[in-house]
Amino acid sequence: MSLQQVLSRGYERALNEQKSTNDALIYALEESVVLSLQAVDNALQSLASEVLSRSPQTFESIKTQTLHSLPQLRDIQVVPVVQAQSCMPVDGDIRQGDLRFLEPASGRYWGDASVRKGLSYWPACVPFFIDDVLEGFVIGSINLNYYRSLFQSVASGQREVSLYLFSGQKVVGEGADALADRTRRSIRDQAWGDYRSAVEERAFLESYRSTSFLPLVMLMRSYDDDALVRWERDAEVVKFVFIILAIALLMMLIMYIVLRAKREKIQGSNYLLSMAIRNTANAIFITDPKGKIEWVNDAFTKLTGYSLKQVRGKTPRILNSGVHERPFFHNLWTTISAGKSWRNELVNRRRDGSLVSVDQTITPILDSKKNVEYFIAVHEDITARKEAEEKVLFLAQHDDLTGLANRRYFEAELAQCVATHQSGSIALIFIDLDRFKEINDTLGHDAGDVLLKRTATKLLRVLPDDAKLSRLGGDEFAVLLYPIHSENAPQRLAQDLVRTLATPFEYQDVSFSVSCSVGVALADIAMTDVSSLLRQADLAMYRAKQSGKNTYRMFDESMDVSMQNRVRMQRLLKDAMQADDQLMLNFQPQIDSQTEQLHGLEVLLRWHCQGEWISPATFIPVAEDSGQIVELGRWVIENTLAQISRWQQKGLSFGRVAINISAVQMANSEVVKDLLDAMKRYDVGSDSIAVEFTESTLMVRSNQLLNNLSRLREAKIAIAIDDFGTGYCSLSYLKELNAQYLKIDKSFIDGIGERYSDECIVTATIAMANGLEMAVVAEGVETEAQVAYLRQHGCETIQGYYYGRPMPAETLESWMQSHAQRITDQYLTR
Repeated sequence: MSLQQVLSRGYERALNEQKSTNDALIYALEESVVLSLQAVDNALQSLASEVLSRSPQTFESIKTQTLHSLPQLRDIQVVPVVQAQSCMPVDGDIRQGDLRFLEPASGRYWGDASVRKGLSYWPACVPFFIDDVLEGFVIGSINLNYYRSLFQSVASGQREVSLYLFSGQKVVGEGADALADRTRRSIRDQAWGDYRSAVEERAFLESYRSTSFLPLVMLMRSYDDDALVRWERDAEVVKFVFIILAIALLMMLIMYIVLRAKREKIQGSNYLLSMAIRNTANAIFITDPKGKIEWVNDAFTKLTGYSLKQVRGKTPRILNSGVHERPFFHNLWTTISAGKSWRNELVNRRRDGSLVSVDQTITPILDSKKNVEYFIAVHEDITARKEAEEKVLFLAQHDDLTGLANRRYFEAELAQCVATHQSGSIALIFIDLDRFKEINDTLGHDAGDVLLKRTATKLLRVLPDDAKLSRLGGDEFAVLLYPIHSENAPQRLAQDLVRTLATPFEYQDVSFSVSCSVGVALADIAMTDVSSLLRQADLAMYRAKQSGKNTYRMFDESMDVSMQNRVRMQRLLKDAMQADDQLMLNFQPQIDSQTEQLHGLEVLLRWHCQGEWISPATFIPVAEDSGQIVELGRWVIENTLAQISRWQQKGLSFGRVAINISAVQMANSEVVKDLLDAMKRYDVGSDSIAVEFTESTLMVRSNQLLNNLSRLREAKIAIAIDDFGTGYCSLSYLKELNAQYLKIDKSFIDGIGERYSDECIVTATIAMANGLEMAVVAEGVETEAQVAYLRQHGCETIQGYYYGRPMPAETLESWMQSHAQRITDQYLTR
């Protein structure tokens, strides 16, 4: 063998070793970089899916936990789309779940205005949407120093490692600022490989890998003169050997030295590779083709608690947690035995018995004949991330205040129950607190929150173990019962729920009586669907409300018919307010009990629909429940003030016109503003107007109610309490109200001359009103005996059929003339 051949083969061997070392190192670095960036992707995707459904405090807590578990992130921010235009792709097409890496920027994190040498970050953007409309991005600021440290641990001063975006911009490293054209062409042909080139007459080997999961390219450059240092020394030795070829012993000695040097060189390369893998942050172990462990790195020992000595020769079954079933591992082994990579999440058991969640990648190492020589397994500890994801999932499915399942999660469980079972009965129970709004308005929202928490605790104590409880929102709760062990179980449970919640609520030395209305829907699970069950339970609960509250009702078909009638009436009432010939005003006279002269009028709304008259007792509650009462009230005010204006222009004297206003209008609308605006438009003074509302209106102490009452007093508009004695008004509220009139309900007037108790109530009411300096109006007076009794006991004003029924404005004008004539005739005949 000639000297030239020896030197040539040594030269080729040195360059081949340079290539194999580069390939091993860049592969290990790619695995570490890809796994860390995928962890960033998963974290940002999780935060993007919950950014608008969580409270700011909850979101900050989740973000802090995410940053704690991912050292490669400096910061996470939620940025509106108008402030993050650089996150938008050039074509503007962006979808849910897209991850976009931008060019590195100066500063510590997104939005950081400071510019310091060497301080930079790498933005990663994930979009979030509302109703398929892009609202903004969750932007993670990646710490580039994390990757500089990783690259420096491998480069060892003889290699340059760089990371580029696939578009060509450099992210981090010592290489050129942009990806070379030759590298681009090579990547298009093959995702990984290498080529040799030279810069400024210095030859180098450029190894590249285009990552398979992310738009990134990793380069590793090692210079030939560094790789050939040992070869050049070997060449000198070989030359020396050939020079003294004649001396055999010296030749053998030199050959021994050469072989030893080569062995040391190989050992040195292997040591470098071993150190790079040993010091990587992810746990790595290597097995033989039969799966027996031959080597582990320090991160593996730290993660599992097992040293190399304890696991060598054993299979990875030593880490089996029992969480995964046999088919899971069968799929794993089938995949890697076929020479394919396998990746998935799994739960392992540490040496101390605790569980750890890992993202595992197993890659087969094949020989030249495509046979498996080794398996390399890389574990990334994702325990903290999984715990954070589980917490995010819990918060997404549960109510923040009570910890119960929220509406979305409850309805999903209900749908799953109905879809997966085909036999037995299912019951759905709706629970609504009867006085929750009153407590909120009176004691504040803190008291309301305390009541909801206590209610949840009481319900959990009563419910059976297999029942599912949810807070649907506000003061509404729901219970799912399946299976039902006895036919009467839902009814007995509803009784227990009503009885349990009908207890006083004590808060800051104040005690409130709290009750609930419960609706129960019972059905054969094979014959029902989720929407029907929800609607039936809601109808039954509504019927319980109508039945006086503090009770329960079982759904029956009549409730469905009743609800359909209510919906139909709402639609017809809406049409009536837009028509000209359905709604009309009637006026009933109010007479001075002593002089019998007209004292005032009460305006009453009448509705003629499809050939029949509909009673106000029927359509007014529907209007109040649907909110139509507000618009209906505006109609009444507008037309009443217009009629008063016409009467004033005619010079008619009619006293005060009393307009009825419901509790819903007083508590939830600016009805007094509407009244004052109409009075101004029609030039009607406050001495021509009175406002009537029932005493139960005062039970809802909302800010809007108090504001409306204040504006009535400021405008000096008379206030009358209607149907007094039939509600639950506190006398202290009456004193605070400072009303001018009390109207005694017809139910008490009917008892005059027949029931002593009713007469006592009437006289007591008159006496109380006199003491409070309020006038009394008696409603529903129909007989002369009733008139005489009321006049005798000091009732100032009488209203009822005895003097006149409610009548249209034209009829009332004729009545006013005839009544005035009758009074005059009586005066003249005295």
